[in-house]
Amino acid sequence: MKKIAIGFCFFFCAISFAQEKKVHLISLANEKNTAIDCDFYIEKIYDGRQVKENIGTVYVSLFNSKVSANFEKPLTDELQSLLAVLYPKKESKRAISIRINELYVTESSADTDNNFKKMQTGSATIVLDIIEKKEDGLEYITGTFFSSKEDSRSDVTKKHAQLITTAIKNSFANYMNTQNTYKIAIPFVSEESVNLDSINTEIKAGVYLNYKDVFNGKFLSLEDYTITKYKEGFCLLNNATGRVENGFYGFSDGNNFYINLFQFSTVKFYLKTEILGVNYFINEVEERNLDFNSFYLAYGGMVAMGGGLLPVLIFSGSGSSEPQRIPLVIERTTGMPTFLTDKYVINMLESNPVLLKEYKKTKRTPADKKMIYKKFYNL
Repeated sequence: MKKIAIGFCFFFCAISFAQEKKVHLISLANEKNTAIDCDFYIEKIYDGRQVKENIGTVYVSLFNSKVSANFEKPLTDELQSLLAVLYPKKESKRAISIRINELYVTESSADTDNNFKKMQTGSATIVLDIIEKKEDGLEYITGTFFSSKEDSRSDVTKKHAQLITTAIKNSFANYMNTQNTYKIAIPFVSEESVNLDSINTEIKAGVYLNYKDVFNGKFLSLEDYTITKYKEGFCLLNNATGRVENGFYGFSDGNNFYINLFQFSTVKFYLKTEILGVNYFINEVEERNLDFNSFYLAYGGMVAMGGGLLPVLIFSGSGSSEPQRIPLVIERTTGMPTFLTDKYVINMLESNPVLLKEYKKTKRTPADKKMIYKKFYNL
């Protein structure tokens, strides 16, 4: 019986791993799309995402395995085709451009009292900057717009094109209806690269739209927002509208940086980080709040956890010795995450027997792991 159980385990693991090699492709082409009455058209689209390998994860197959999702065409081509239909170019219209900071889809089991139909909730989220040319001939970011659309059904995967399109429409509708453009527009440079010379400098207090802005010193004034504590994280309130802002990459109070991990989390708040060298260090994240499979697939299986190929095997197979709260390290330029699990720390310390011995004498709490991590890297 034991051999049979082991055989089934390897069978299902092999299937899950095979599924990870597949990609679910999405097309936004739809003959039902029609032009929207507006005074602008989209001239250029810039891909400002930190993770460009895919646009999220979905469930597929009989075994409900998660796989990466992506567009059939490159993101800018897919969006250009859609926006040319929704907001067509005319001589009477003004030209604007957009920068896509985030665009992703997610799926999760729907939280219902009677879920015998195995309902799933799918969502599509977009964060885009509006870029306008001013009288001086230069381009500026004048506003950032966030929209998320979700739907629940037994097979929500086929609805993602519609969800993405609706989220895009909502973002532009908010742009057309808002009076809250930025008091001081942010200069936009289309081919701007990350200024690595600033990686060890202090992050100034402010609100940052995009991961590159943190390195290049472009931010909104924090005076227009209020940071509030919420559960184990933080929220950012817009002082003018009272709205909770969910679309920013992060913000700094001058001492700490607070980062947005909404794509991989079941909770919608910012997490407080400490800058350790080239990384953001989060003291603790709750295992139950994070989608490790989505992390793993979004970064092409390169997520560092230690001890196996599949995150589901690493965590569910760790038993009671694995804590529910785990330190998280995020590489600042790529966004690559490293979870400081017990297995990861032990593997990391193989080259340092003295520190390994010291670590094994601790209770292996998140604080212990942070202390050992800083010693190992001389931080």
